[in-house]
Amino acid sequence: MKRVWMPLGQIVETELKHCELSGQQDVKPSDRKSSNSRVSLRDWRHKLLEKFRYLSSLVLLTLVTVLGLTFSSPGLLFGQNRRYLQSPDVLEPLNTENNDVESSIPKLPDFVRPDGKCEVPLAANRSSLPPCSHALFRSYYSKMRSYPECGTWVETEGYGFSQRYILDFCDFKPYNLPECSVRKGLHHILLLGDSTGWRTFMGLVNTTIWGGSNCHLVKSEGEKSMYPSSEYFSLGRKDLAETFWTKRRGCGWCRAAVYDCEMRTHSGSHMLRLEYVPAYRFRDRSMFVMAEKSQSWPYSRSFQEYILNTYLPLTNMPDVILIAFPLNHEKKYFRGVTDLAGLLDLVLKHVPRTTEVHWIPTASEFASRRPASAAMYDNLTYGEDKLDANSQIYLLTTQITRVLEPYLRNPKYNMYGFVSLFNMSSTKEEWNEDAIHFNYVWYAHVIRTLLSMLCFE
Repeated sequence: MKRVWMPLGQIVETELKHCELSGQQDVKPSDRKSSNSRVSLRDWRHKLLEKFRYLSSLVLLTLVTVLGLTFSSPGLLFGQNRRYLQSPDVLEPLNTENNDVESSIPKLPDFVRPDGKCEVPLAANRSSLPPCSHALFRSYYSKMRSYPECGTWVETEGYGFSQRYILDFCDFKPYNLPECSVRKGLHHILLLGDSTGWRTFMGLVNTTIWGGSNCHLVKSEGEKSMYPSSEYFSLGRKDLAETFWTKRRGCGWCRAAVYDCEMRTHSGSHMLRLEYVPAYRFRDRSMFVMAEKSQSWPYSRSFQEYILNTYLPLTNMPDVILIAFPLNHEKKYFRGVTDLAGLLDLVLKHVPRTTEVHWIPTASEFASRRPASAAMYDNLTYGEDKLDANSQIYLLTTQITRVLEPYLRNPKYNMYGFVSLFNMSSTKEEWNEDAIHFNYVWYAHVIRTLLSMLCFE
């Protein structure tokens, strides 16, 4: 017999009518108005209504369960990289990514609190502090909503190599970069940044060499120039180079380079590639693929988008990407935080979560070290509030941290913050060379601190 679909309400109504007819057929015509027949009919109605209530409850429970699973797992509907459309300072990751995060975060010392006074334990008072790790920093971001700021320099005698920067709530432990690289499977580290990023990169190269490795230059973008090299970034592909639109970069020392470093480990030789790619703004427009010429290559609206959607897939995605904030440039503009949010979107879209992404802040500026040739920058103010350089850098760092915070707190994104270099550098005026850039001792300490955390995990 053919089944006919009927709404639930129509089914119940039909069954009630059937019940009434059945009840009437069971009663003799002469007794239809008797009390017994009325009780019998009421019993039929009562039993059927009980079944209906049970069935309705079951259907409702099923709907609630299905809807609950759907909306607690937005990835089922929107994909795992879809985020809520919110303003940058309240941007949050997917709810599905936040499950059980808090339970996996190590506990901070009790004295770490937003209203607490900065007091750094010294010497024997540090024996109970935990190691500085990315997991512990996630706990810090959750509680303090900033990069760690409370620290001091110790062992300051001598020129500076033996000095150490310590924090109030954890200890940076020694590391062995060759063994760390083998253990973590590191073969390629990329640093993306402006001229201070370039010096940080050279600090990484020098630190690797000082650790006993042999490093040699594989390729370079060339001598100092304000213009990007189409030949370098097209990787010898003429058809790709012809799609580029280029303009003045705004950073003369921002020249790409690649070093290969041979390391000696307990298990034998290990090769680690170190690469620097220049980006003097969060949205660097000095080179990109034009839309009208992008038939064979992906269109890009910024240099970073080209690097992430074309250049790195052609050269192999790094195991670690270090992104240095270019705030010495961004402090002059009004789109810094918005462009950072755009760069974050590109990273989420193009970088696999097997790649570690580290967001490195900007150090303090020292106007007293500015050469006479740059006197035109004295007494300049920045932003809507007309702030001095350091106040504007600190403000931008705070705003940017709020955008990054949900991703720094959640281990599933494989994104990491760092120490507040603004605070770490605030007492190192003697290491500053020209108001913005520091000497190589500073960058060696930055890298040593960074590698201590990268290799601890």
